[in-house]
This record gives sequence, structure tokens and C-alpha cells, in this order.
Amino acid sequence: MELLVINRPEWYILDRDQNVGYVSYIQDTDRVAKLATVFPIVFFVVAALISLTTMSRMVEEERGEIGTLKALGYTKIQIAGKYLVYATLATVIGAVIGMLIGFNILPKIISDMYAMMYNLPPLIIEFNIKYAMIGLLVAGTCTLGATIYSCVKELAQTPATLMRPKAPKPGKRVILEKINFIWSKLNFTHKVTVRNLFRYKKRFLMTIIGVMGCTSLIIAGFGLRDAIGYMVPSQYGNIFKYDLNISIKDSKNSKKTLENIKKNEKIEDAINLNMQSVEIVKDDNNQNIQLIVPNNVNELEKYISLKPRKNDEEKYILNDEGIILTEKLAKLLNINEGDIIRLRNADDIEVDARVYKITENYIMHYIYMSPTLYEKLYCEKPEYNTIYANTGKLDEGQEKSLGKEILNNEENVSTIGFTSDTKNIFNDVMENMNFVVWILIVAAGMLAIVVLYNLSNTNISERIRELATIKVLGFYNKEVYNYVSRETVILTIIGILFGLVGGYLLTLYIIKTCELDILMFNSQVHILSYVYGVVLTVIFATIINITTYFALKNINLIESLKSVE
Repeated sequence: MELLVINRPEWYILDRDQNVGYVSYIQDTDRVAKLATVFPIVFFVVAALISLTTMSRMVEEERGEIGTLKALGYTKIQIAGKYLVYATLATVIGAVIGMLIGFNILPKIISDMYAMMYNLPPLIIEFNIKYAMIGLLVAGTCTLGATIYSCVKELAQTPATLMRPKAPKPGKRVILEKINFIWSKLNFTHKVTVRNLFRYKKRFLMTIIGVMGCTSLIIAGFGLRDAIGYMVPSQYGNIFKYDLNISIKDSKNSKKTLENIKKNEKIEDAINLNMQSVEIVKDDNNQNIQLIVPNNVNELEKYISLKPRKNDEEKYILNDEGIILTEKLAKLLNINEGDIIRLRNADDIEVDARVYKITENYIMHYIYMSPTLYEKLYCEKPEYNTIYANTGKLDEGQEKSLGKEILNNEENVSTIGFTSDTKNIFNDVMENMNFVVWILIVAAGMLAIVVLYNLSNTNISERIRELATIKVLGFYNKEVYNYVSRETVILTIIGILFGLVGGYLLTLYIIKTCELDILMFNSQVHILSYVYGVVLTVIFATIINITTYFALKNINLIESLKSVE
């Protein structure tokens, strides 16, 4: 008989797209996929330019040998085969090393970063033949394409032309010469430097692109660290000031439980709150939102600071005019102050509330509401199921002792969480983030060194007779070095200036792409990040300039100036 009085049940059928965790994880993987399409393009473009410069220099340095082989009857394919084999071996070896890093190290770092947000099974790393072949194909296209282009360019000439030294590029008038008040104040060597900068346009562009890429990557690495590093201390220190979060079993006895908690000598102060999950009724909304209703709005400032992000002096106080929304949630759902939004709680009760203010927040989504407004909207008083408490400075052992003491003495307490535990989790993520920073710095350093080293060698090899001539005319090694390095220094400065802008834009792109829905990164790049980017780029450029000095010092004058006639 009892079964007959049971109401007919309602069925709720939900697919995976209704699961907040699943949808959030899919969105996060899409963000990583966007990064995975941008960074390879950047590095492959640079690799193509480096390959073109390297193979062009190699082929040009062996012009005499190529001309001799051609005169002896070797076909163009046979001659080019030597360089194609070299390029193929370099491509395969580099691709194997890159696959080992790409399939093993980088996925582990990214997985560890996202593990703080999701309960994920152990990462299974596998060799993806599809991506391996795509990477090998693109790398091969860059290196072999550059090799074929260089060989075809040289082999098109006759053997007699190839066996003679390549004629230097003719000098041309530059735009600066038309600006007389600047040009007239330059001495002879400075005028030659300016002409040489525009004389070798490929080296001009390559150096600027290489240095710009180096500076941009370094700034992006440190800028990303700034963005995430600012987030944790701001959220758990400036915004969330409480030290202890206590969940209550029976909200009817919350007042008594609060009084007992306050009696503990390690508790400085505490407040009752109602905390529940709600959602904003909107078609594109799948965010997990916590509604917080404090027992006393005037005491909330001791535990949570409500304020605008760009003005620490201004403080928000809950009132009956409307709710206060966190900033990232407002951005995601395109909500502005003064808008009317519909809230739905776990019991499917929907109410309309006006957005009074939008407050600074970096981790998770929150809505703050006064108890009077809650009672007005839901026609019932809030049930206080949570206690926030301040404990002052306690070490790890003291926190564990306090937690056990409260759980043992208070039957109405279900769980206890310390803010320090959450901070430690995010600090672990920051350590993983440092790996990403170092990867970007190492990649940037290798990019700068390879580009500048190749271009410096090309510059010397193309002008070997010119440099040998001025040494014979009485120039000292330091003067020859200054003559050559002055051009590199100017191009490096130009590249760094472009890199400062590129680094800022790249940082904004990475932050926007990597930022999870429940997180808000700080988009301001710290001034020290720019300083680090400039200093490290200068260090890499200085290393190459030192090697250039010894290369110029060891030029064989007789070998360089001898005639082939």
C-alpha cells in the first residue's frame, strides 16, 4: 500500500555535454590544440630560414668544387646528391631528437599543469605515427627544399663561372643618404656600415627575425610566469583572507557551532556563511558557480575582499540592491553591471537578480549576496552551512593539530580545509610552469645562437677578400672586429625592439589561449620580464660576437687574397 502513494518519478537524461567537468576538459584541450598550431608554425618558419641560410652558405663555399665536378662530367643530380644526403641526415637526426622531447617531456608537463583541476588517470604516452610523419615531412620540406633551391641556383651557372670566386654584391645608395643633416655627420666607417646593412638584405631580415623571435620567446616565458605567479598570492592573500574553511553537517545548529569554534584559542575570528552551487540560466553557460551569503555583511571584509581589480582603495559592501559577480564569470557570460540575470539553484528554483558590482577574482567563480536579498528572492532565510575562520600564522603541524581538535570536539563539523593546502597545490603548478619558462628560454637561446652564428659565418665568408684586404692595409684585429660587429649590433638592437612588441603580443596570445574558464591570469607583463628578455638576448648575441672575433683574427690573408687566374 505504501508504494501506491509514491509520486510518479521524473526522469532526467543527461549526455556528456551536460557534464561540467567533461565540457571544461574539452575546452581546455582545444586551447592546447590552438597553441600546438601556432608554435610549430613559428619554429618551422625559422627552421626554413636557417636551413636556407646554412645550405646557401655551404653550397657557395664549395663553388669551386662544384664547378670542377661539373667540368669533369658529373651530372647536376650527382653533384646535388651530396648536399641532399647531408640535409637528409640532419633532418632525420633532428626529427628523432625532437620526437623524443615532443612525445615524452612536453605532454608530461602539460598534463601535470591540468591535473590540479581534474581527477585524471595516469598519462599514457604513445608514439603517434601520424604526427611524427607530419613533423618529419614538414622538417624535410624545409631543409631539403632549401638545399634544392641553393643547388639549383648554383648549378645553373657554367663550370668556368663556378670555379671563380663569387662577385661581391654591388653597393647602392641608401635612403639615409638623402637625409643630409644625418648623413653628413657620419664618418667613413659608419657610412660603410649603413650601406652594408642594406647591401645584404637577406642577412638584414634574417638577423632581425632571429633576434626578434629570441626576445619574444623569452619575454613570453617570463610573462607567462608573471601571469600565473600573480594569480595565487592575489587570490589567497589579497582577496581570500580567511585561513580555515569548515563545512557544517546540520545548518540548524550553525550558530552554536560557530560559538564553539570561536572559543578555540587558535581561532582569532569566524563567520557563518551559506554556500551552495548555482548556475546562471543562459544558453552558453556551463560554469560551476558558488553562491556565498554571509551572516553579517559588515564582517565579510575580514575574510573576503570585494573590490575592483584596478583600484585597491575602493571596497564593495553587499547590500539589498543586487549581487556581486566575479570578473572572469562576467567576461565569459558577457554580463555587465546593472544587468538582470536569472539564477537557478540545486532545487531548480529560479530567481532574477540585478548585478550590482563586478569584483576582482582569479580562481573559480563566485556570486555574493546579502542575507536580506536572499530572503527576498527565495522567500526563506539562508541556511548557514559553512564557517570561515582566521587563525593567524600557523605552521603545518599546528594546522593539522587544530584540524584534528575541531573534528574531535565538534560533531556538527563534516570537513575542514586550510587555505595553505590550496596555495601549496597551485605552488606545485608554478614549479611545473617554470619548466615551460625554461623550455621557452632554451628554445629562444638556441634560435638566437643558430641564427646569429650562421649569419656571422655567412657574412665573413661572403666578404673574406674585403676583410683580408683591410687587414693588409693596416687595420688591427679589433678595428676589423668593430667594422663587422657594428652591423650585427645595430641589427640586434632593431631585432630586440621588435621583440619587445612581439613578446608582449605573444604573451597576451598565450595567456588568452591557456587561460582556463575557472581562472583569470594577470595580463600585465612585469617590467623585469622585458629586462630579462633584453639581457638574455644580449648575452646570446655577445657569445656569437666573441666567436666572430676569433674567426676574424684567424683569417688566412694569403689564402683569401690569392688569385684563381
